[in-house]
Amino acid sequence: PFPAAALASALSSSGPRAPTDPSAWSALRRLASSLRGALLGMSAGKASASADGGLSELSARLRDGDWEARRAALEALGRLAEKLSPGEAAEALALAAGSLEDEDCHARRAALGALVRIASTLGAAGSADGGDDGAAACGAAAAGVGAEHLDRALARLEDEDWGVRRVALSAVGELAPRGERRVLEALVPHLSDDDEDVRTAAVAAIGKVATPGDAEWSDRAAKLLDDDDEAVRQAAVRAVARLALPTDRQAISRILRVAREDEDDDVRRAAAGALHQLRAAA
Repeated sequence: PFPAAALASALSSSGPRAPTDPSAWSALRRLASSLRGALLGMSAGKASASADGGLSELSARLRDGDWEARRAALEALGRLAEKLSPGEAAEALALAAGSLEDEDCHARRAALGALVRIASTLGAAGSADGGDDGAAACGAAAAGVGAEHLDRALARLEDEDWGVRRVALSAVGELAPRGERRVLEALVPHLSDDDEDVRTAAVAAIGKVATPGDAEWSDRAAKLLDDDDEAVRQAAVRAVARLALPTDRQAISRILRVAREDEDDDVRRAAAGALHQLRAAA
């Protein structure tokens, strides 16, 4: 493989050795992840272009022995989401679901991304469909699609790869209905994951799935306001704000403390923005 792409892939994987400074490791891995995506995008550009030709071509490429080709095909599948008819979307969802067990972690990440993008597009189409009866029918079908694949995303929360867990948490946040207890309970262990990107995705998912005004889940999200990683703290600020009612004095107090005291400029700005939104809604 292209040496730089191989290096970037190695840096972004969860190997046995890491820099002694966790902040340096976090920044290096995020940079490496972006670099890998750009480099592999160039090296697989030809494959992606042809994969965009249609579902039959994508299906063939998903059987390719090269993980880069399978990953490129799955990303192309996600890009097709808005162009698919309901029948084609069902076929595309089946292709994505079939790749969730791929031996390569990058392909599994791409499969989850494609699955949630297609399911979300179906949901948006259902809500925008003309006519109340048609909208209700499409919305019900889209809800069924989400429910069908939610369990698949939940299963990937235990994946050995941090990146798959991160994408799975984001998928759960998009697919799960508000207030579903079993989903929220499944998110809890990932709030203390060793990987900061996983913790970020976990607290963000709680902000999307828990019901606004639910003090229990607001308290759980608030615990990450003191996380060592600034990205986790930003996500926790947003989650606490999403779950707060306009008159929630405790949530406002928590976010105000972060806005005044956090050592990171971006976290303080996120807290200030959240406070502004809560006050505007009051």
